[in-house]
Amino acid sequence: MSKTVIVNFTGNSGKTTLSDNLIWPRNGGLRFAVETINAGAADTAAEIERLKGKQFGELSEVLLTEENVVVDVGASNVEDFFKFMGQYDGSHEDIDYFVIPAVPEKKQQVDTINTIKTLSALGVPAKKILVVFNKVQIEDADDVPQTFSALFGFHEVEKKFTLKRDAVVFSNEVFERLRGLKMNVGEVLADTTDYRESLRAATDEADKEHAKRMISAQRLAKSAWRNLDQVYATLFGKGK
Repeated sequence: MSKTVIVNFTGNSGKTTLSDNLIWPRNGGLRFAVETINAGAADTAAEIERLKGKQFGELSEVLLTEENVVVDVGASNVEDFFKFMGQYDGSHEDIDYFVIPAVPEKKQQVDTINTIKTLSALGVPAKKILVVFNKVQIEDADDVPQTFSALFGFHEVEKKFTLKRDAVVFSNEVFERLRGLKMNVGEVLADTTDYRESLRAATDEADKEHAKRMISAQRLAKSAWRNLDQVYATLFGKGK
């Protein structure tokens, strides 16, 4: 149970994917998307409250009373979010963790470092700033320090965030498939439909294609869920 913000100055780092599949299924509680431009993968989810960065004051009052909150801050609203968090001096104390997804591209690593520096300048302690190494190819599992050399080097010099070497989310085709299905990994795994039987019984091509997509998605989801469980336990010292 925690109040967690997923944030990064850079786009395409997987913030919404981690919010939908890593944090919220294991944390529960209220969900907020702070975004105006790039709609997230769970854009149709009715349980997500949508805000703009300048509405930080409303969010900060929710954080005062709720135990479990997950906030996905879109790249188009990060600057406003941080600006108003600074105006509400000390408001970061109501947030348990800031999770920052990092991806291998060098430019995005620089943006990640700038995100960490901004949070630190706002008074957020290193123990609350957690980096997730995201979209890592499975064959590069042993090369994370080299792949993310800028972040590891920054951490050597300035201990402004918590670095956990094993907080690695591997690239998995399931995350792309989930967009078309409008589901998260947990929902795919919770679906008890016998899609093999559905495939055998189907007479319509669309039904056959859906059954095949779901069989593949469930197979991919099993390995993704194990990976996400491990990352969650690495980050927070607990699993679900």
